[in-house]
Amino acid sequence: MYMWNKPPQSLILKDNDVHIWMINIDNYREKINKFRDILSLDELEKANRFSLDKLKDSYQINRGYLRIILGNYLNIKPEEICFSYNQKGKPLLKGEIINKINFNLSHKNNYTVYALSKNNIGIDLEQINDKVAIENIARRFFCQCEFNYLNNLPKREKPEYFFKLWTIKEAYLKAIGEGLSGGLDNICFTINKSSENIAFISHNHDKKQDNNWYFKTLNLPNDYRIGIAINSIYQPNFYYYDEILYSL
Repeated sequence: MYMWNKPPQSLILKDNDVHIWMINIDNYREKINKFRDILSLDELEKANRFSLDKLKDSYQINRGYLRIILGNYLNIKPEEICFSYNQKGKPLLKGEIINKINFNLSHKNNYTVYALSKNNIGIDLEQINDKVAIENIARRFFCQCEFNYLNNLPKREKPEYFFKLWTIKEAYLKAIGEGLSGGLDNICFTINKSSENIAFISHNHDKKQDNNWYFKTLNLPNDYRIGIAINSIYQPNFYYYDEILYSL
């Protein structure tokens, strides 16, 4: 069970903590200029590549809010945070703060979620859509045991299983810095329907990591689902926040 809360005045991320943030982008569109003011030149240049103003504004709010969150944990101004990127485009902290916090974010429609931890972490947000041809997609992107399990489920249960599994697989690939290019079909999970326990069966590229990960899914209103992957052998302490830290 989880509950979204107002964040404390002082944000402290302990070794076994995972902090999850969620925002509705539409709540901040009127303050878009404030978000632009704290972005870097390369972030502004990337925003300008979007052809639609709504997508451009969404990107700037997502990145600006990320800076606000990180700045409050690190006790530095949001505009002073520097990012680097791995070969797959995953953003990382740069400079003296490089090893202090690991983070990841995911965006779907009007919502963005952020995950922060001392360990490698990935997060994915999806919305269940009955119109998606899930069996065709699963045949292409799921491993054989996952596809077989999906195929044997009653029709009404397939969308729930498909989207939960997708979020976990993508969250893991993001956590290891691969993204979707790492191959969804290269990793295999099982989800216990009754207990919600998630077992990591194998990863073709590094089977030694199987027991070093903790996975969690969250059910949100309006059929949104979150998948989280943390590089930890212990069950983390989760905290959920859904409010801006200070007035822009």
